[in-house]
Amino acid sequence: MQGSLNILFLHSIGKAKFGGGEKWLLNAAEGLKNKGHTIYVGGRPGSVLLEKASQRGLQTAGFNILSDLSPYHVFKIASFIKKQSIDVLITRDRDLAVGGLAARVAGNTTVLVRHGLPLRSSFRKHSFLLRRLADGLITNTRTIRDFYQEKGVADKEFVKVIYNGIEPEDHSPSFDFKKQFPGKKVVLTSCRLAPQKGLFYLIDAIGLLKNECRDLVFFVLGQGKLYGKLKAYAEKKGVSDMIRFEGFVENVRPYLKGCDIFILPSLYEGMPNAAMEAMACGRPVVLTEVNGSKELVPDESVGMLIPPRDAEAIAGAVKKLAGDRELSDRLGRNARRYVLENFTVAQMISSLELYIKDKRMLKRGT
Repeated sequence: MQGSLNILFLHSIGKAKFGGGEKWLLNAAEGLKNKGHTIYVGGRPGSVLLEKASQRGLQTAGFNILSDLSPYHVFKIASFIKKQSIDVLITRDRDLAVGGLAARVAGNTTVLVRHGLPLRSSFRKHSFLLRRLADGLITNTRTIRDFYQEKGVADKEFVKVIYNGIEPEDHSPSFDFKKQFPGKKVVLTSCRLAPQKGLFYLIDAIGLLKNECRDLVFFVLGQGKLYGKLKAYAEKKGVSDMIRFEGFVENVRPYLKGCDIFILPSLYEGMPNAAMEAMACGRPVVLTEVNGSKELVPDESVGMLIPPRDAEAIAGAVKKLAGDRELSDRLGRNARRYVLENFTVAQMISSLELYIKDKRMLKRGT
């Protein structure tokens, strides 16, 4: 099929929320727009997502979806799809019921679902909706693809692995940690403050290190519902002087450039964008061996993988990197090279566009 497509990204995340999935959406939408397609981003009115989409020159539409079953929004979105002649709807699993039904009501729109994290609950419901309402599924790791195939939800043609992409360079200067913490090595974490990210285990690990590694300081960038609990837990463990909770940071790249070690102790993951960005900055990374992390760090020459839920493993990995400059520098160089060879935005957009066009051709029977 030749020519451009009209594509709607539907994503009803909370107004104040913005994370890896939302960053992927905007990169994908902007990249497809630059390829000549007409792009719309649908989400909650007044949301950070729509604000950032507008800043990138993307057209937006407000859909305040609050439940899986909303006839009003089904017909509202269906009307939008008809009016704008939407060829392809790309949505997330939580919006599939409303968005998928709207696409079916509207006509011959191709429906693709993007799933960036392992499914944690409601599998039977989700698999039912996928079979009935979706024409394809995009994920960012082989482990999630294999999960769906093993469950018999979809064959290899239905699920497509498209790795997240990053922009390899920017002109941000490195954050000067040394000015604030002279003589310290900085261990950085950047993530939502949510149970998934395993930050209580990180605090436990700092407790194990506090007596023999006083030259370490830990920075946590991000916001979330666990902010207060994590600060209180650090106080309880007696490590509040070694850890700084900086809250939300708009541009994390200077912090990644300025830190000595990046760590993400997640309990489960998709493809962790923050870790990928740290690797692109030449930082050595410590990741838990879960899901997409194993594809981002395929062997010990690129980074360090440790078991999840293991404070001793976290402490051991940090201590090893902090005490071995040659190892730290080598892993950082290898990490940067590996990411820039395999995880660029250009590669992501090319794969996404090809998959969308293939699915559209199948839908139209051409």
